[in-house]
Amino acid sequence: MKENKNCKIVQDLLPNYIDKLTNDETNSFIEEHLKECQGCQKILENMKRGLDLDSKKLDENELKYVKYNKKYNKKLKFLKYALGIIILTYLIIIVSRTIIMTSLSIKAQNSQANSNYYVKAYSYQGENLSIKESYNKNGDYLTTLTVYSPNKETIKLTYYKKDDEKITILENGNKKQLLNPEEILGGKITPISGVSSGGIFGNLQYALIVGINSDYCNGRKCYIIRNDNYYMYLDAKTGLAIREVTKATKNEVVQQDIITDYEYKFNIVKDTDIVKPSINN
Repeated sequence: MKENKNCKIVQDLLPNYIDKLTNDETNSFIEEHLKECQGCQKILENMKRGLDLDSKKLDENELKYVKYNKKYNKKLKFLKYALGIIILTYLIIIVSRTIIMTSLSIKAQNSQANSNYYVKAYSYQGENLSIKESYNKNGDYLTTLTVYSPNKETIKLTYYKKDDEKITILENGNKKQLLNPEEILGGKITPISGVSSGGIFGNLQYALIVGINSDYCNGRKCYIIRNDNYYMYLDAKTGLAIREVTKATKNEVVQQDIITDYEYKFNIVKDTDIVKPSINN
């Protein structure tokens, strides 16, 4: 009975003994009993063997996890590098666009500050043609808009301003009609620029939504600003628009491409170019 009772006590203590959680006195008691009890020795050996198997299984799982973790970290590292390269490339493109558009904006503002200039614009849409000419000098101007359409009479609008006097005339064929100059806009034409005049931050915002690339137009080096169906060609030297293109849309808001070419001349306008138009038929 005494031996059976000690066996039960020892067997209850064996898990803590294996994990080295028992004190020296308890260890001595267990070890003395094991010397004399083969049954408890076998139980101890089985317990250790089971722990070894569990450890091996645990080691294998840990090894699989480590291998998986290494592969995952490699992929994550590659994705981080790829994302970093994409972001860096995008930032370089945006900064490059911003620098180009800011430079064009400064050039355009210098041109627009001139009070003596001549502007001519040809606009084509299918078989329709409109020509706008504008002579400007120190705030005075003479501007004409002539529209040519197949099988229709030519329409011409004339805008005149000299000091405080303003005249607007509509010509339809051989008929002339005097219009209210305060109600009809379009007399004063300024050189056109397709970039923001809000400085580097304005052009930075603009650079985020448009594309830009260099090309040649009408024999001059230019930059093309693209936004959906709209293209503007800007002279690399002056920053001014030399062509605008509005592409036809599927929803038929614009049924045919509209192409407008611009021509500018500075410091050539004389007082004799701004002549008061006749209002007589």
